[in-house]
Amino acid sequence: MAKQANRMMIGVFVVIAVFIMAASLVIFGSGKFFTKVNKNVLFFEGSVKGLQIGAPIVFRGVQIGHVTDIVLRVNAKDLTAFVPVYVEIYPQKIVPIEDKPSYDEQYLQALIEKGLRAQLQLQSFVTGQLIVNLDFYPNTPVRLVGLEKKYHEIPTIPSSMEQLTKKFEDL
Repeated sequence: MAKQANRMMIGVFVVIAVFIMAASLVIFGSGKFFTKVNKNVLFFEGSVKGLQIGAPIVFRGVQIGHVTDIVLRVNAKDLTAFVPVYVEIYPQKIVPIEDKPSYDEQYLQALIEKGLRAQLQLQSFVTGQLIVNLDFYPNTPVRLVGLEKKYHEIPTIPSSMEQLTKKFEDL
């Protein structure tokens, strides 16, 4: 005669199977696990008040990445402070017209030489939230801080509000 199945073992097996399925949906279902991203760093001269982790990186209105971290780095010798903004750019959002190289360090360097700069812009007047806008500003100088060696730095320019404030100060 066959031995009767242990209901406790069946219950434990079902609970473990459900847990494994739920964990695999969380890990693999988001799509970010297998997505290739390029990590870069930005150093803005002025305040980054209003910029939050998760804020979009846009190029002419198309979101091509997001902010991953904002930290404060202080030089203890001369008490200067820098605020590196770490970003991730999705290379699959930058589609070449021809079969040219994809978004990599050399391609980014060519874009910077052409005038690619990052600038903080208001996303919402009501909330004061900021976004990072990438665009070509060929007549602006390349301003690099050079503190971060791990990630490639994208040069920045002052926001429109900072430029206006500077003009008023000069007057």
